[in-house]
Amino acid sequence: MDEFKVSGADLIVACGGGSVMDAAKLASVLVTDEYGVKELLDDPGRARKCVPIVLIPTTAGTGAEVTPNAIVAVPEKELKVGIVNENMIADYVILDARMIKNLPRKIAAATGVDALAHCIECFTSNKANPFSDLYALEGLDLILNNIMDACNDTEAMEAKNRMQIAAYYGGLAITASGTTAVHALSYPLGGKYHIAHGVSNAILLAPVMRFNEPVCREKFAQVYDRCVHTEKTCKTVEEKSAYILRWMENIVKDLDIPTFLKSFGVPEEDLEGLVEAGMQIQRLLVNNMRPVTADDARALYKEIM
Repeated sequence: MDEFKVSGADLIVACGGGSVMDAAKLASVLVTDEYGVKELLDDPGRARKCVPIVLIPTTAGTGAEVTPNAIVAVPEKELKVGIVNENMIADYVILDARMIKNLPRKIAAATGVDALAHCIECFTSNKANPFSDLYALEGLDLILNNIMDACNDTEAMEAKNRMQIAAYYGGLAITASGTTAVHALSYPLGGKYHIAHGVSNAILLAPVMRFNEPVCREKFAQVYDRCVHTEKTCKTVEEKSAYILRWMENIVKDLDIPTFLKSFGVPEEDLEGLVEAGMQIQRLLVNNMRPVTADDARALYKEIM
């Protein structure tokens, strides 16, 4: 960012994953001596766009190309924190499925499930609204019915194209609604243990959605009605909700994404630290339709230990 600051360039073109695009968004508002990243962490509202940006995602997952967010690692807190300001929204976005054609399956899977988390969380958020629902539901339809082909078949370009559009829709849903407890509880996993963001969300997706099911049942049933294109055998709201939960859980399983923290060397004695760090992400926890207490967070982390 310092190099860009002295370059005198009048345009930023970022081609990469979420971290690359977030760095570009930050650079676009940091061509000034009025504030730095630390100041924006304390007061994101200070950010002002200084140069336009073009974002070209090379994964189908983060949705960073359309969000006003930039995720920053704060080493002293062993946490990742989001800086949110509409001045960081891209001026131009290019979606090209050829950019993800040869993406390794492991990365395609993790980023794809990240997009899935964006859509289902935004659809079940306390801040959900008709605009966010429009994009979240369409994104869910595209992801649930294309993610396996997109990850498993290098030549499945139509599925990859649909995943890129779905990831973009997930980002739009975030701007209008917001993610919930999956993302909130995943941030400490990335901040302290450097677990990839999409993997962190994949680990927590099924446990958090099962936790939320009693209050999100009707929403999950709507997902079933929209996204199941084969014969619809489920009749009750309960059956439809259970079907969607199994579908999401099976996607994570079939994509071979680890679902326990022991795979990453996280010791059980770190449990309380995770709870403390996760509960700090109130900007997302308040979006969760079912309130999350420290005891709830502890039980969820225990489930994935």
